[in-house]
Amino acid sequence: MINIFYNIDSYGGMTRGPTKVVKNLLQSLDDCDIPYSINNELYEYNLFLALDDFAYGHYLKLKNKKNVLIGPQIAFWENSWKYLSHMEYLNLLIPSKWVDNLFDKFFPEVETCIWPVAIYSPEINNDQKYDCLVYYKNRSENDLNYLINFLNKKNISYVGLQYGNYTPDEFIECLSQVKYCIILDNTESQGIAIQEMMACNKPLLVWDVKEWDYLGDQYKVPATSVPYWSADCGEKFYEACELKSTFDIFSANIDRYNPKKLIDSELSYKVSVEKLLNFFEKDNNDDVT
Repeated sequence: MINIFYNIDSYGGMTRGPTKVVKNLLQSLDDCDIPYSINNELYEYNLFLALDDFAYGHYLKLKNKKNVLIGPQIAFWENSWKYLSHMEYLNLLIPSKWVDNLFDKFFPEVETCIWPVAIYSPEINNDQKYDCLVYYKNRSENDLNYLINFLNKKNISYVGLQYGNYTPDEFIECLSQVKYCIILDNTESQGIAIQEMMACNKPLLVWDVKEWDYLGDQYKVPATSVPYWSADCGEKFYEACELKSTFDIFSANIDRYNPKKLIDSELSYKVSVEKLLNFFEKDNNDDVT
């Protein structure tokens, strides 16, 4: 039913977000018994996971250009945008609401729809050896040191993971050994690794951010480390001075959180695939937000 186009050579090495998008998408289609092809036009619908030279080359060869979705791996303000004016497409797939708002602000002429890839729970064994996992990605060392000093003063045991410096097996091992996770991250378009923690039902204490500012003040937009969130997931705070009070609330409610509930309701493979198929239906285009 769906032709999936992506440059396989671009997804080697350590498993990170873009690779997980491919892996989870294909697994979710398999789990829903949806037929698909890879880089071959066999079916009615076409999904280009990225907007690049590879995608555009395959697009030019399509016999059916009426049923095309592009994304969610779309880089902002790059030369690949030049292809859009030469392509027929239904929508760009955007992984979360804050990223969609970014497009509304800077690219209002582009039709978008929000689609997160399905999240699968890592197979952990719950052999707790530490209190928590500290997940660190693209934040200042001062923030990290402040957090670690806080944990040490409270005699809280922890194991740490830094983005880009661990393997999938190490990720599973760490999740198996902790009761909860503390997130010290920058903005996430979807946040697959964090959502895998949720899928394992690990409560989260998140030192969140408020803005995406990678390109300077001119392009700032409201953003977050956890684009998919509810009160079931844990607690969030924004300033160092809020850590102690938020941690106290978090600790008092640690057994009440149920982050897996959000994954099951919003990010399961059935929900993800259903949304994706609906986006191909032209009659639904006005409702895809």
